[in-house]
Amino acid sequence: MIESKDILFFVLAFCVLWFTLFLSWLIWQVAMILKNVNDVITEAKEKLSLIEKAISGIRDRLEKATSMFAVVGKGIEQVVDYAMEKRREKK
Repeated sequence: MIESKDILFFVLAFCVLWFTLFLSWLIWQVAMILKNVNDVITEAKEKLSLIEKAISGIRDRLEKATSMFAVVGKGIEQVVDYAMEKRREKK
């Protein structure tokens, strides 16, 4: 015959089963959230790396351009000096 103690054990076993299923589902959901966060962080790092490469490329180009401007500026200065010297010689 089934006693009240046996019914209690069946109910407790059923509750433990549901609690275990709920806990497993909860752990799965937390793991998926953490995986998504990790994916987003990885993607953000890749984008920042691309931005950093673009900025450093622009900086390198600007440095080259400014050095070229210095050379061109010195050349123009020499041409102007030469023209001024020729003008003085004519007078």
